[in-house]
Amino acid sequence: MTKTIGIIGAGHIGRALATHLSQTNHPVWLTNSRGAASLEAWVAATGGSLRAAELQETIENAEVLFVAVPWNRLEELAKDFAAFQGKVLVDATNNIVSVNPFQLADTGGATTGSYVASLFPTHHVVKAFNTLAAATLALPPKNSTGTRVIFMSGNDDEAIQTVSRITKDMGFEPIVLGNLTEGGKLQDVGGPLSGIELMQVNR
Repeated sequence: MTKTIGIIGAGHIGRALATHLSQTNHPVWLTNSRGAASLEAWVAATGGSLRAAELQETIENAEVLFVAVPWNRLEELAKDFAAFQGKVLVDATNNIVSVNPFQLADTGGATTGSYVASLFPTHHVVKAFNTLAAATLALPPKNSTGTRVIFMSGNDDEAIQTVSRITKDMGFEPIVLGNLTEGGKLQDVGGPLSGIELMQVNR
């Protein structure tokens, strides 16, 4: 079953996601803070099912939205979602607010997925695609060794199933870790799966 998919954020992570999703049968809308016109050339070169769109039309029309924006933009983005409910949000963010010096935002002891879910209380958050570096995520999902694994966690089983199916459509192998609290601890920066590249070996 096809879903209209939105990608919010067109940095390295957002574009890696867009490249893979554009090769699926799902209609994919890519948006950023600078507007659709700034994306049209890249989208045309990428092709497939991808189109450039404005933020509001993406939120309104997409059933599943990948969130790939800087951490400090999440609270403002949440306001754009306030008029909607029931969207599946794939949270691909990390709470990094500075690289040099390295600094993480304070989430009050919550995992990042739980924190994001608190900002979007009427939507279904699935934490995924945040453990791999952008350059690794951009690589083909499959190679001669096997299929690259995507870790995910969430509190809503139906949302997890939806994101798992889309992840498989992209060519990756999903592994569900549990809820946003327990599974999220494994995924967050500093957790045991952060930065880990796992392949499901071909048999």
